[in-house]
Amino acid sequence: MDCSKADRQIQLYLDQRLTLDQIRALERHLGNCRSCQREYLRMAQVEQALHTMEMVAEPSDLTRNIMQRVAVTPQYTGRTSFDPLRPSLRELGAAVLLATITTLGVIMGQPSLRAVLPFANGHDALSLAFLSFLQVLSSVNSGTLMLALWVVGTILGLWITFALAGHEMRRTEWFKHMMERLPVR
Repeated sequence: MDCSKADRQIQLYLDQRLTLDQIRALERHLGNCRSCQREYLRMAQVEQALHTMEMVAEPSDLTRNIMQRVAVTPQYTGRTSFDPLRPSLRELGAAVLLATITTLGVIMGQPSLRAVLPFANGHDALSLAFLSFLQVLSSVNSGTLMLALWVVGTILGLWITFALAGHEMRRTEWFKHMMERLPVR
């Protein structure tokens, strides 16, 4: 018998749940292996300590205390507040804002679409601001531009995540534990 098999059988031996052949094989191994003998003696001491340990009486009001704590603890209903088919007003606002920004970007970026719209003909404030913005972007170093776009994209992604799922994240245990670990100012 090897040590790993003996280690698994020591507790069964102490609980008297081994067959006679298994007992003989384990006792032969324990007679030859000092490491397994030490493990057996440790487990036998633990079992002896458990048998001699006095039982602790539970407090008479234990059930009442537990039930009071359960009663005041917010109950988990199994439902989440985020439902993709029923977005909240904040979620709708975020989606409409992002769709508007995207649409305006596409319109302002294509001259043929811009010419059709009365407010984007190149002479109003919005068109002039967008064209000056494009001019500034074209004059900037491409590495700096990529860094700026990455930062803006990351911030926008975080904002979308928190706008759509922020409430759910604040309710999780993970968020509570993270907030407890932040330094207090």
